Amino acid sequence: MTDLSQLFLYIPGIVIFLVGSGQVRKRNRTRKSGNSAENGDEVLFHPWMMMVEGALLIILALEQNLGRQVQAMFCLALVLAGAGVSLIADYVSLKRRNLQVIDAEIVAIDSRQLSQETKIIRGAKFTYYPIVKYRLNNVEKTRKCNINSSGQHTFRTGEHMNLYYDPQSGAVLEKHARIGAAAAGVILTVIGLLAGASILPVLF
Repeated sequence: MTDLSQLFLYIPGIVIFLVGSGQVRKRNRTRKSGNSAENGDEVLFHPWMMMVEGALLIILALEQNLGRQVQAMFCLALVLAGAGVSLIADYVSLKRRNLQVIDAEIVAIDSRQLSQETKIIRGAKFTYYPIVKYRLNNVEKTRKCNINSSGQHTFRTGEHMNLYYDPQSGAVLEKHARIGAAAAGVILTVIGLLAGASILPVLF
């Protein structure tokens, strides 16, 4: 059981690393197809950052299983500080873009089934994505949004939501600069730096 629990420690890092690498491949395919101009990045963390964070979590699990608590703590400090800096950088980047608000109307709801009903899990699980229409440069466009919800009635046809146009790159984003994300980034960065500073005397 102990060996099995030690293996479980690797799962978060592996999952995050694979998600990040999948997003990198998706970006590369989108750029090659020439469709990257209008669809902006909608991920909270940059894919390369996710891969680095995933690798650090894998190393953290390894150090933890080897009983090297100080090294594991140092990896955790890097994970926290890295996530915090990424959130701050994302906020600053979005703030500098001078995004323009676009009114979009939800015209349909797309669903994706995540799991089927079993004897243990009651009811099939779905994720719901709004499909919206909007006007950009006097041209009506339709897109399936990346934002989603597990609640069937979170999005309703006929309702309106905001998209954000970046005039410099031509990208249409679904998020804007949120002060809450920046505040969370500052907190994570401070915690990571404090954790790292507390173990530096032991490491060196």
